[in-house]
Amino acid sequence: MTGRPGAAPAPHDTVATARDAANARAVARLTEARPVLETIAPAGEVVPGMTARTILVSGPPMLWQGYEGGQRRAVIGAALYEGLAGDEAEAEALLADGTLAVRSSHDHATVGSLTGVCTASMPVVVVRDEASGRRAFCRMNEGADRNSLTFGVWDQGVDARLRHVCDVVSPALAEVLDHLGGIPLAPIVRRALAMGDDLHSRHRAAGTLLRAALLEAVLDLSRDRVAERHRQLAAYLRTADYLFLHLVMAAAKAAADSASGIPGSTLVTAMNLNEKEFGLRVSGLGDRWFTAPLPPVSTLRGRLDDGLTTDDLAYVGGESLITETVGLGGMAAAAAMPLQDHSAGSPREMIRLTERMYRITLAEHPEYRVPALAHRGVPCGIDVRRVADTGIVPAIHLGATLRDGGHAGAVLFLPPIEPFRRAADLLSASAPATASA
Repeated sequence: MTGRPGAAPAPHDTVATARDAANARAVARLTEARPVLETIAPAGEVVPGMTARTILVSGPPMLWQGYEGGQRRAVIGAALYEGLAGDEAEAEALLADGTLAVRSSHDHATVGSLTGVCTASMPVVVVRDEASGRRAFCRMNEGADRNSLTFGVWDQGVDARLRHVCDVVSPALAEVLDHLGGIPLAPIVRRALAMGDDLHSRHRAAGTLLRAALLEAVLDLSRDRVAERHRQLAAYLRTADYLFLHLVMAAAKAAADSASGIPGSTLVTAMNLNEKEFGLRVSGLGDRWFTAPLPPVSTLRGRLDDGLTTDDLAYVGGESLITETVGLGGMAAAAAMPLQDHSAGSPREMIRLTERMYRITLAEHPEYRVPALAHRGVPCGIDVRRVADTGIVPAIHLGATLRDGGHAGAVLFLPPIEPFRRAADLLSASAPATASA
């Protein structure tokens, strides 16, 4: 503060003080979240605003005509799966005239991996933040197959796997969760970070810890004889490598939503992409999306499956970036040395990558810690002002998808900086009014 003792604070000091207070509130809500996996339920029964003719997708809102690749295929497949159309041509017509509504998942307290497609009958994980009371949702993972609706594929095999998860796996998992009274997720995240996970591209340790808890409950429920539904659940758990990712996405969404809507706060509360654009939301700017075109796939770096190059890739959307908003994923690269060839390339560069992230974040998470950094808390609370000032963008670990659909590996994604700058400029322009509100 400047000026003589007892003088009124300078306007810029007042604005900075108000902004700091707003950010302190937002960060506290983000880091104090206590996510619990409550149950599994059909989206139409639990997701706010979901209807029988709603199809949720990843990314900032876009007109149906704008979808061209894997996300478009997944939406059409979902319409057929749900029985909303008899064939692809009818589905196309119903989507074009608005009879079937394509909506942004984030507007329904939901996040979706890659294409993010979800319909009313599809089962979602239900995660509640005990600190704020908010719930968030993510469609159940389809299992081990690389060809899935998540990765922009629609065929009879995808249809069969979706129905198996809906009709067999999800009811059995809901029964187990009811028996357990839910599963707190923060302790699993905390332990998994110490075991080499980043909780975005790598969640092997977290998945193992989750399976151990669930299978113990299955044995307890089965007592003398394991029921067939429990056998099917156990088989799913052995191969559903991405299950915990969907849980931590919902947990991060609930935490980030609790930190949203704080006037003056510059904290990022959502990041995602559709087939064409990257988008973000900021706490102090509510539900407004700030978007920019996606960088060429040729700029992606990482590890692809044998024989593939970036020429084989295409964007199909994605909201697993929500994990980076709470300090996981690429933000916690230094915790996940097994990912070095998927990300920064070497142990030293993984550490440097996370160290750079502290320059654009507002806090260190009090519980989620990085052993390689002397157990320093992961960098969390991305600040659009710091991104704009430093030119450093968040590091994001992202799944890679084939142009024709299917999983292709994992990459390091660096989003365009323009949305961060526009959000920072708008917050600066409105600062006086915000400070006096």
